[in-house]
Amino acid sequence: MISIITPVLNGADFIENNIKSIQKLSIPFEHIIVDGGSTDDTLKILKRYPNLKIIHQKNGNGMYDAIHMGFEESEGEIITWVNSDDIILINGFEKMYDNIMKSNNDVVYSNSYNINLKFERTKKIKGRYFAKLLLKNGIFPFVQPSAIFTKKLYFSVGGFDINNFKIAGDLDLFFKFSSINEVRFKKINEFSSEFLVYGNSLGDRNTILANLERDRANIPRPNIFIRALNKILSFL
Repeated sequence: MISIITPVLNGADFIENNIKSIQKLSIPFEHIIVDGGSTDDTLKILKRYPNLKIIHQKNGNGMYDAIHMGFEESEGEIITWVNSDDIILINGFEKMYDNIMKSNNDVVYSNSYNINLKFERTKKIKGRYFAKLLLKNGIFPFVQPSAIFTKKLYFSVGGFDINNFKIAGDLDLFFKFSSINEVRFKKINEFSSEFLVYGNSLGDRNTILANLERDRANIPRPNIFIRALNKILSFL
């Protein structure tokens, strides 16, 4: 089974599309919503879906703490998180799950559509081959909702560094995954998520803080060779 965690705080504009996309899955799954204290209609929407597992985050420690709470309560051997303003695409997502269940891979990732609501345009974001190499050199080679991984791997690296990361915790997590020699990454050349950009997401509003967190974690800045390789791989 796969456990999908969705952290949310006042996500009434998007959360229902997120839930509906996940409920279309035909693979074994559980969907855990971790609410950070929403004051809009989010909780009212969640009540429409009795099959959800809902956790109330009361400590105010932010998104990565919320996701970690979900992982701790999860029952699946495979885990991921999909933010409240993103949706999954069934065919690609199920192919990722099928691969990780039938292989020795620890992280399986794929492609995503970047939906820019402000400019009303859609862009294909291809997951890069050689993800482990790129991560070791400071490049995030896929869009996070288009990646799944084993719960065993997550807890083996200590999970998120909640105390030091509020924005770049996902990069830090996958960077830690890539630092383990035995960990196997696998790309599935399918599209498995739609990632929304609308100028008001946590990452959109905190680019400077994300860079500061990255430097504090000693995640390397990609050199010219790695940037060129990443560009080439974006076409494959």
